[in-house]
Formats: sequence, structure tokens, C-alpha cells
Amino acid sequence: MDRLLRGAALGALTLAACAAAAPASAQSYNRLVVFGDSLSDNGNLFALTGQPPAPYFQGRFSNGPVWTELLGLNAARVGGAVSGSINYAYGGAQTGTQPLPPGMRLQLANYTAAGGRFGSSDLVTVWGGANNIFGSLAAAGASPSPTTVMAGVAATAAADIAAITDTIAAGGAGTVLVVNIPVISPTPQFRGTPAAPLADFAASQLNTALQTNLTTVAAARSGTNIILMDVAKVGPTIANNPGLFGLTNVTAPCFNGVSVCSSPGTFFYYDGVHPTARGHQLLAALATDYLYYGDAGSVTSLLTETGYRHRERRAGEALAGLTGREAAPAGAVLSGGYSYETAEIDARGSIGAADSEGHGVRMALEGGLDGGWSFGLSGAFDKAEVEAGRLTFDVESYSLDAAAAWRSDSGLFVAGGFGAARDAYDEIRRVTALAPIVHESEVNGLSYSARVVAGTWFERSGMAISPRVGLDWVSSRTDVFAEDGPAAAYRWEERTFETVSVEVALRVEGELAPGIGAFVEGGWREALDDGGDPVRTGILANPARVLGREVEDPYGSQAMIETGVTGRLTDRLAVEVGYRGRFGDGSNSQLGGVTLKLAL
Repeated sequence: MDRLLRGAALGALTLAACAAAAPASAQSYNRLVVFGDSLSDNGNLFALTGQPPAPYFQGRFSNGPVWTELLGLNAARVGGAVSGSINYAYGGAQTGTQPLPPGMRLQLANYTAAGGRFGSSDLVTVWGGANNIFGSLAAAGASPSPTTVMAGVAATAAADIAAITDTIAAGGAGTVLVVNIPVISPTPQFRGTPAAPLADFAASQLNTALQTNLTTVAAARSGTNIILMDVAKVGPTIANNPGLFGLTNVTAPCFNGVSVCSSPGTFFYYDGVHPTARGHQLLAALATDYLYYGDAGSVTSLLTETGYRHRERRAGEALAGLTGREAAPAGAVLSGGYSYETAEIDARGSIGAADSEGHGVRMALEGGLDGGWSFGLSGAFDKAEVEAGRLTFDVESYSLDAAAAWRSDSGLFVAGGFGAARDAYDEIRRVTALAPIVHESEVNGLSYSARVVAGTWFERSGMAISPRVGLDWVSSRTDVFAEDGPAAAYRWEERTFETVSVEVALRVEGELAPGIGAFVEGGWREALDDGGDPVRTGILANPARVLGREVEDPYGSQAMIETGVTGRLTDRLAVEVGYRGRFGDGSNSQLGGVTLKLAL
């Protein structure tokens, strides 16, 4: 029977407790159609033959529902309405046109003969091939060249599955999830037997051929998203670390043919090759990681958004010293500062709420020239830790800014600057739908900015008041990168988050006491465009399409406030302590810092 499939389930168990129905998502499926064998059979063989009997659960080859029943779409058995979700899988089925139990090619033919069709919102699952291997091992072992025989069996099964997938895609199905074959030797029925190495060889051959064949089909059927769910890759993770997934036994069957173990939830195998209900839950979790990669992957928009926020802030600071109440002195001023920032970004679509906490240091050299001109050159380092539900990452930004300003005798000023930063995103950790499995990655990026500010200063009642307007262009980009891990390994294409924004503000400066000053600035910032690219996510080494997701700009509209005090410590040394806040519908950020300035 489906012993190999049981091994596949082991791989899926690795994916831990996300076993319930697939979450609501923009990447949704309205109908489920199932073709396969005992790992997908929801009772079709039982309705036909009475097998398997109790203590198997209601005709399933397990002690509970199978994984396809946990995807959030209730599929009827054969004989149900083909216009709704329907399951045509039979325990013991091979991939061809065998009459009993119906092979998978015959399952598809029977479905279409009953009037079944495929639509763009359909999810179709295809999983088989194990029974082809099981049914050929004895004859192959007695032949002069067992591996040659099993290679042919594997090639035929892979060709059948590819042909089934091609027909489904040609019929207009939106998504086809094809599952490969796990390593067979760890299953109780094969563990330590002479047939185990040959079975593993056949499974490897089938998987290699299936990968190649499906890639070809996907290229020809671009209207259908063909996803290969790799259960073979995940098996060793759970087999080597069962305790992480609440398991105590991954080698013996819970049901030995006579009695059932007392704790089925801690066993991976229910019989010699089939998973327990717990195993099927984890298979469903693994499927979720593959099926919803477009939505799950969109959370990485936070990378470029964090680089953008760092760059936007440092671009503003590069001009702040050149647009204050006092014109830059004829000499030069060297300054150094430390800042601490927190940020909260609201949930958007499939992206949950995020929190950022970080700090930075900045050094700047500023000075005045004849004719009302002044200059500034600064460098900064920023580090932040971002948490966004299942995604966490660190980012380090190394930036450089150059600025210049002109000021008239009447107080009118114009300032401009350009800056760039290298962003290093490290320890990117995504908790997969198969928690506690975590995938890790890292990527580099570049951020650029250009900023122009114009305004004027005038005195009123001992205070200096400056209305001003600014225009910003900020762009942050990440390179192509991919995860490393045993579940669905996501791969992201290059992405740029870029906006042009305008701001208006009013700044007031004054003296509180001799040598002690204060300032406050309030204003509004509005993005003139939302230039963020879609987040484009694929699955590494997989025929699945790259899916793009539009992401709302969290910084589109913001109220701005800055305030602080300044003090002169000596004739040449001054200190500034300040606060900055940005508050909008999509995000809030707050920053506190201290800066020392030394006249050279």
C-alpha cells in the first residue's frame, strides 16, 4: 500500500502545529479537487471495499482526517457534486489507469467524465507514486539489474504525474499542488530491511524526474501556478529532532495490527507507512507554507521600509544644522551624536503589525563660507531590530551625506543635500507555517536620498520663527535573496521602495536663559506618490510562479514634531538634547538623542 507516502508525512510533521485550516488570505482558493492515493483518500476506498476497517478513522488510512481535509475546503467523496470541492483519491492507487483501485490517470478521466471542470480559483492537489514503487520492489529485486528496473518505474510514475498536471493546467486550474516522495527507509515497514535502499533509490529517481517534468509543464502552462511541495526535504529535520514537534516516537507504528498505542498524538506513524492524525496536521501546515507564499512573503516589504526610514531621517539631519536660527560660523563645527528610536507600523493586508527598536551614531563637519554659503558633511551608523509576527530581522545602515546652503542677510535660505547608505539586513528569520521550523536569510541593500528645504527666519517677541517647505526623494532597494530551510524556501526578487514627498513646517527657536536655548518644530509630511514596487516572492528551486503583492506605504501622511534644548558648556563646546516624533495613519516613530558640538 501507500507506505512511501507515510514517509512523506514524516517530513511534513516536521512542520509542527499549524495544522488547522489554511488562514484567510488574499491568496485564496474557492474549491479543492484531490487526486492521489491513501495519504489523500478521505474514505473513497472504504466506500468501495470496506477497507480500511476500524480502528482506522472512518475509512481514512489514519486515526483522524487526512491533510487535504485540513486545508479549509470540505471536499466530498467520489459521487458528490463535481461542481464543488471533491476528492477522487483512492488508497492503494498507482499513477496510471489501473481499474481497481482507480489509478490517478483514471481518477482524472472519471472526474472529467462526470462533468468536472477546472477554474482559475481552484486548488488541485496531486500526490502519488509510492504505490508504483511498492508494487515493483519484489520483481526488481529478483531481476539482474534492480536499479534499472526501479529507475524505469520511477520515470513512468513521474511522467504520469506530469501528464496529469498538464491536463489539469490545460483545463484552466488556477493552482496545482504536486507533492513528491519522501525517503522511504525510515518508515516502520522498511526500516532496516534489504528493500529499503532500493526503495530510497526509486524515490530519489522519481523526485528528480518529477522536478524536471513539472518545470517543463509550468513553462508551457504559464496560466496555472504549479507548486511542488517537497516532503522529501523536510523529513530528516523531524526525524532528527522529534521532541521539537511534540513527538516521542518516529520509528514504530502506533497501531501494530492488533492494538493501538495509548498516545497516538506523540507517534508519527499510525501503521507501517501512514501518518497519524498529528502527522496529517503537519502535512497540512507544510502545504500552507507552500500555498500561501505570495502573501506570507509580502512581509519582507519591512526591509526596504526600514532602510527608507533610516535614510529619510539622516537626510533631514544633514540639513538641520545649516537651516537653524544662527548662520553657520566662519570656521567649522565638529559634532557627534547618539540617538535611540522606536517605531510602530500598523498591520496592512497580509502584513501584520511591526515594531522596530534601534539606535545610531552620527558625526558631522559643518562650516560657513563667504557670501552666505555653508556646507556640511556627515556620516552615520544605524542599527535596528524589527519584529513583525513571524518575521524578525536586524538591519545596519552605514550612511554618508553631503549638504550645502545659502542664506541671505534678510534670513531667506535654501539648502540641499544628497546622501547614500549601505544597508545590511542580517538574521532575517521567518517562522514558517510549520513552526517551530525557522528559515533564515540575509541580504544587502542600498538607499539614496535628495532633499531640498527653503524658508526664512524673522524675529518676533524675542523668538525666531521660520516657516519652511521641503521636498524629498528617498529610495531604498534590496537585492535578490532566498531563505535556507526545510519547509517552503522563499526567494525574493529585487525590490525598491521609493517616494517623493513634500513637507511644510514651522520652527521656533528662543532663549530660556543665558546660554540655554530651546526649539520646537511642527509640520506635516505628505507623499506625492507611492513608488514601492510589489513584493515579488517565489519558491527556491520550484516550478511555482513568482507572485507579486502590492503593499501600502506606511509613511504616506505624517504629522511631524521636533523639540529640544541646547546649552553652551564652554566657549567652544555646546550640547543639544532633542526629541522627534512622526505620527501617521500607518505608522508612528519616536526618537530621542543627544549631540555635542565643538567649534574648531
